[in-house]
Amino acid sequence: MKLNWLKNWVLRSSLGLLICLNFSCGFNSKGSSKVKAIEEVELPVSTPKNGKKVNELSQEEIKNYSKSNSCYLPLLNDSTLYPDKKRSFFSWNELLNDSLSKDNPYRNRYLVGDFMALDENLQNIGIEEKNPNLAQLRDFEKYDQELFTLMDAAVDSKVNEAALFDFIQKKYPGDREQLINFYTKIWQFKTPALTKKFAVINSKAFALGQKVCLCEAKEDTLLMISQFSTSAKSLMPLEVKDENGKVLSTSYVRNMPLGKSRSYYGAQYLITSKNWETQRKYENLDKFHDEKLGGGNNRVTFYNGKAQLPNFLLMTPAKDYPKAMRQNGIHEVALSGLSRGMLGSANSIGCIRVTDFGSKFIRWWVPQNAKFFILYNEKRYFSELPIDSIEKYLPFKNEEEGNAFRKWLVETKPLKADQLEVDLTGKHDNGHIIEAYNLYGSEYESFKSKRN
Repeated sequence: MKLNWLKNWVLRSSLGLLICLNFSCGFNSKGSSKVKAIEEVELPVSTPKNGKKVNELSQEEIKNYSKSNSCYLPLLNDSTLYPDKKRSFFSWNELLNDSLSKDNPYRNRYLVGDFMALDENLQNIGIEEKNPNLAQLRDFEKYDQELFTLMDAAVDSKVNEAALFDFIQKKYPGDREQLINFYTKIWQFKTPALTKKFAVINSKAFALGQKVCLCEAKEDTLLMISQFSTSAKSLMPLEVKDENGKVLSTSYVRNMPLGKSRSYYGAQYLITSKNWETQRKYENLDKFHDEKLGGGNNRVTFYNGKAQLPNFLLMTPAKDYPKAMRQNGIHEVALSGLSRGMLGSANSIGCIRVTDFGSKFIRWWVPQNAKFFILYNEKRYFSELPIDSIEKYLPFKNEEEGNAFRKWLVETKPLKADQLEVDLTGKHDNGHIIEAYNLYGSEYESFKSKRN
């Protein structure tokens, strides 16, 4: 494989130098009581054009739809996506939440973990996140587009945020508290949809493509609400302890859920616990929203009792997959100092890691006991790409260039610089600055070209 394709992805690629550590499974929980709008990419709906219901589609049609919309993957009859021979597909009815009443409007929501980094031809897929479109959600069906435009504008500016709150007070006074709570707890953390082709660590490049999709099952379509890059298992921790059991050092070795370990991930889970985080206060409006979706709580999950795993969603294997690892979950990339630049490539020790905004939105959107399908072909799960040199693909050659970008981000997007933990000075190749460049690099390059 040649590297020519890399040159076309310099500005849009993830080039984070990852300290390849992830603290993801085994946990305990403790209680805790702008006027420029962001441009959105239209989500693929994949509605059948022939008037058929979803359960009337042929396997060929399902396969075609699944190539652009992973929400269709559970319906695809393909045993290579499963950990055993017990089954090779799910039916439309099996997508639905079994614990919510049949008239519950959130019963049709489910998640799909598409953990393939390579396509059918074993070529790098790359990541194209898709942010949610509020106009598509039942929760916002009575509001107009002006509200959504102002919400998008507010994420970058306190001035625009004030304009949003003023608009809500004037047009939707009866819903003021509810709308502002959603904005401050969820939407203000929104960042642009991430697009990247590959990731790099220690002179090695890795294919990207792993994602979590938020889906709604309708009779005539499977609607993709959002798609976030993720990282599934590839590592196992090895600890060296002293005679008293104190951990002296920890190293990590490759340990993929492939071959004899393929049963590590089952094909179906339930989201059985929806936990919280210390960054946000859990209030009555949050509790009320949880109750509408069947449950949720204010517990905060920690790895080894120390490292917080924000917005931890416990994924319990369905009874058909007794060998699947328990106590894994979906959560925000955890631990300070660890790179966020490898999302899209398998690099955790078990849990499903997503972005800050992704973890908050999924926590808000997903109902209690929603089904979570994890599907992947073993040959397409992970790939290290050949690479001769990485320096020319890094966005910054030195700290001077990196600090120039830091200065631009802090001055033009102070709220986002704070959210992404990007300071005015620092290393030019750590995960935080690389992630920020992946999100805002095109704007920065445009700024530089105009300045010059």
